[in-house]
Amino acid sequence: MNLNFTACSMLFAAMFTFISNPIVAQDVEKKSCTAVQVNPHSPVIDGVLDDEVWQKNNWCGGFKQHELHNGAEPSQQTEFMITYDNDYLYAAFRMHDTEPEKIVSRVTRRDDIEGDFVALGIDSYFDKRTAFIFTVTVSGTKMDMVMTENGDREDPNWDPIWWAKTSRNRNGWTAEMKIPLNQLRFSAADEQTWGIQVGRYLHRNQETDFWQHVPKDAPGFVHLFGELHGLKGLTPKRQIEVAPYVVTKTESFKPEEGNPFMTGRRNGLNAGVDAKIGLTNNFTLDLTVNPDFGQVEADPAMINLTEFETYFEEKRPFFIEGGNLLSFPLMFGDGDLASNNLFYSRRIGRAPQRYPDLDDNEYARVPSNTTILGAAKLTGRSSNGLSVGLLESVTGNAYANIDSVGYRYHQMVEPLTNYTVATAKQEYNSGNTIVSGMVTSTNRSLTGILKDEYHRNAFSGGVDLVHMWANKKYMLAAKLFGSHVNGSKEAILGTQTSSARYFQRPDIKHVKLDSSRTSLSGTGGLLQFGKSGEGHLRYMAAVAWRSPQLEINDIGFVQNVDDIFQVVWVGVRYWEPTKLYRWFNVNINQWTGWNFGGESTYKGGNINLNLQLPNYWFIGGGVNWNGENLSASELRGGPAIKLPGGINYWLSLNSDGRKNLIFGVSNSAYLGNYNSSKSSNYSFSITYKPLKSLLVRISPSYSKSKSELAYVTNVNTLNDTRYVRGTLDRNTWVMSLRVEYSINPDLSVQYYGRPYFTSGKYSDFKYITNPRAHKYSDRYSQFTSSQIAYDSNNEEYLVDENTDGTNDYSFSNRDFNYLNLQSNLIVRWEYRPGSTVYFVWTHGKENYESVYSNSIGDDVDNLWDSHPHNIFLVKFSYRFN
Repeated sequence: MNLNFTACSMLFAAMFTFISNPIVAQDVEKKSCTAVQVNPHSPVIDGVLDDEVWQKNNWCGGFKQHELHNGAEPSQQTEFMITYDNDYLYAAFRMHDTEPEKIVSRVTRRDDIEGDFVALGIDSYFDKRTAFIFTVTVSGTKMDMVMTENGDREDPNWDPIWWAKTSRNRNGWTAEMKIPLNQLRFSAADEQTWGIQVGRYLHRNQETDFWQHVPKDAPGFVHLFGELHGLKGLTPKRQIEVAPYVVTKTESFKPEEGNPFMTGRRNGLNAGVDAKIGLTNNFTLDLTVNPDFGQVEADPAMINLTEFETYFEEKRPFFIEGGNLLSFPLMFGDGDLASNNLFYSRRIGRAPQRYPDLDDNEYARVPSNTTILGAAKLTGRSSNGLSVGLLESVTGNAYANIDSVGYRYHQMVEPLTNYTVATAKQEYNSGNTIVSGMVTSTNRSLTGILKDEYHRNAFSGGVDLVHMWANKKYMLAAKLFGSHVNGSKEAILGTQTSSARYFQRPDIKHVKLDSSRTSLSGTGGLLQFGKSGEGHLRYMAAVAWRSPQLEINDIGFVQNVDDIFQVVWVGVRYWEPTKLYRWFNVNINQWTGWNFGGESTYKGGNINLNLQLPNYWFIGGGVNWNGENLSASELRGGPAIKLPGGINYWLSLNSDGRKNLIFGVSNSAYLGNYNSSKSSNYSFSITYKPLKSLLVRISPSYSKSKSELAYVTNVNTLNDTRYVRGTLDRNTWVMSLRVEYSINPDLSVQYYGRPYFTSGKYSDFKYITNPRAHKYSDRYSQFTSSQIAYDSNNEEYLVDENTDGTNDYSFSNRDFNYLNLQSNLIVRWEYRPGSTVYFVWTHGKENYESVYSNSIGDDVDNLWDSHPHNIFLVKFSYRFN
């Protein structure tokens, strides 16, 4: 566990590469700039700045460094000017440079910027909490985002319609922006004051300059913006955009003899519409009917040998835009903790959870995802600091199409489901006190066998209170949440016996398995205190809990419950460059856990550090200590078992990111006590930028692991249950290749390829005898050669515990060799703002065998010889605004 708590993400559009340093306590004089109303001619957006309006003497300057030397004079001068008319806001920038030949210009796709750039931040609400960020690089690539919670959160998936052009000259470079007022949110006052910030980034020395100075130890960001005056007669605009789309695709794959659904080719045509409608200037309704996400990169392939569900990040544009508001994390920090949430949008449109029951000579075609019939999302923020989010989505019945010797019929594999998420957040006391809450509901139309496998209704909700004081130096947070699910006895029994709970464990005393229940309710919470501003020292202490009955996985995500978690974190930040480093961070963590029966379940701690050297190289590393833990899930329904602790470390080194050739190396390893387990990972990456518009990145990695108590099977015998375990040796090779070529900021080609090879061998089989024994070796008994034999004809192990010549039970060979190739080629053309054409080629190969392989060469050959699955797709959308 590596808790890297950061109180404020000072990224100002995620491009300034700040170090997460919560801020201030120093008094900073507020600067102001006056906007000029355009009359009569609006400027032509070409980046040249030869229009009449830019010749006026309303330019604003006086920038200060934020990076490297906070508060110092910048190495180069910057000026900007703001003007407007009834429909648009215009901004012009002059980036002076005494060494214009050193300006770094790289052509990339939208929202993935590199090189020198300038960014404009606008707090049009003037609530000192929210900002709209518009960024353009010297090459003309745009990036945009919404910053909320005074800079603590950013939403880079916001994609407004706006224009930007740049131009280079002997004195540096210039830029112009044209931003429609219907993309901003502001009041109807006749004369207005907005917050404003302008930042410039010089890539060659990683220098960031701000017009309004921001001290490094400030406790926020947006509230420190300067002020924009002179805005008169502006009328709030309603945003209305409609984007119909059409998709055509063809698939080719390996035909399967006798299977009428696997003929080797499949074609498809689909259409839908997305819309964004401003109900008012402050509230926006997003709609999607029959959405298609064929252009979204596929999830990485992996073999999951645990009892828990794998968490995958959301990549679908409709669900990630505005995702900060539609989120209620149960925990804090990053890593595994960050995934626990009342709302996990990947539940909507997921793969069907049931596979049809087939007789001999029957074949089935099961849809890869349930169909999202429609979804609506309302988001916005009122003038008094109330933020509201509402998401409603319906997925249709999913059917498996089954062929039985020419006779076709359907079998339902996922029911019609309605998902609802509602959230609200109110800020008080100048944003120092924040109260927020979320409620969710999942309602299914269940018939037949499905009523015994799904919850009919599932509800969850939570409230969150955050209070900051002493100029945001200190923070206290409290959070409470709960859940309620109902359904048939069989469905609720499945919930009680799932991997998150295992109420059937024979040694559990603080909860009871009840097969007559038709509902289940649970709770959880969090208390947190910390110092996050002023000075170099930061700290945090927290306790969190999730009751055994908590169940949010119908629309949320949590892997396990029955947990009380305590943590203390102390961090030190040094940001002023010295002869030894440019910046330096150290973190120390300690944690302990219990179940609701009061038993200690885990404990540990770590220390980690990260720094940037004066030559712009990065070094990071840390050491974890994990104590003995008591696992309620390891025996998958059996009694809790003590598992040895261990020590692991990690190290990383990355070269100067400003260069055209960049490399990184990392290594991590874990060693369990009593040699119970060990693992190591080695990874390497090379990034090469031979042209200003081309990037090539290769990232190979190799990992190996050995575990003495890997899961094999649980076998029910006449008198007992045998929890069979074995020693698992596993090797995994992965290599990703990414190529990005941007012909111009609106037309780009991306390729991503990822071969994945993993193989495992089980040996030294054993069964658990005394899972809580003080001595590790007393917790199991290993089969002798006379007790176990392998039947190669049936690929199974035969067990004769009493050595009387009678087989007591058997279990299958679990050795595996899984080979996978994922490959995506995407051509994206934004032929007009908001309107795009995608050309996508997805190429995949897969091979699985119940054998162990230690030859990567043979694996490459076998994967190469596997039959490919190709998908060719064209998606065309047109955005009416």
